[in-house]
Amino acid sequence: MAAQPLGKGRRPLRLVHSSDVHLGAYEGSRDPYLGSLAPRAEAAFQALVEMANAAAADALLLAGDLFDHARVRAETVARAAATIDAFRGRVFLLPGNHDSVDETGLHGRHDLAAMADNLHVFRVPAGETVTVAALDLTVWGRAYRDAEPGFRPLDGLPARRDDGWHVALAHGHFLGENAAAGRSLPIEPDEVAAAGHWDYLAFGHWEPHADVSRGGTTAVYSGSPLPRAGAPDDPGRAVLVEMDGDGVRWRLHPLHGRDDARR
Repeated sequence: MAAQPLGKGRRPLRLVHSSDVHLGAYEGSRDPYLGSLAPRAEAAFQALVEMANAAAADALLLAGDLFDHARVRAETVARAAATIDAFRGRVFLLPGNHDSVDETGLHGRHDLAAMADNLHVFRVPAGETVTVAALDLTVWGRAYRDAEPGFRPLDGLPARRDDGWHVALAHGHFLGENAAAGRSLPIEPDEVAAAGHWDYLAFGHWEPHADVSRGGTTAVYSGSPLPRAGAPDDPGRAVLVEMDGDGVRWRLHPLHGRDDARR
């Protein structure tokens, strides 16, 4: 767990960070296993929002690929919006490579923000900053657009606006020491290390959880809330982030069962 003593004088915040739910995956498949994935994803998303409410979280961060593809059924999108609307805090949704903001992509076809009053969807591929004064919180994200080759998720991360909490969402592939060359949606270690003026980087695109903090910057992949493949007893997890006068701390939080995943 990374911690930074940067929170003096700011309003304490509690955030829940998740990604890669892939709602609508294999809808209607006749294969017994594949056909089970769509309802499992919806159940995991419901459990995620219930956990965020139980934790009294101020905001829910969804770092890409909430949906699996552009042809997800309209009723699945409507159920997702209703689940989001049931969260008692603010929700920030970053489109990923599976649910891009292209005109033919899911977010080009559906306006989720019009369906859930507490939701902000990042739709600007060049990057967009949102400030919620009541939470002392600024959130930034670059919406993925499939039509833009060479898309870099952290490109254009701006300077801090004020002394409030600053959180950036990014959906991409962290290029660690053993990363293969030529990966799409690259996030360089140097980019992470240089982003220390932001308090927390909420990453998506990897289904496993990972801590990729560098150079004093807290950067975390939440992983998917779905149980791991081949591990039916896995509870599924999200990341619970605490921001207060002692700095920034996070821990894995199971969506079912006891809280035994502290970091």
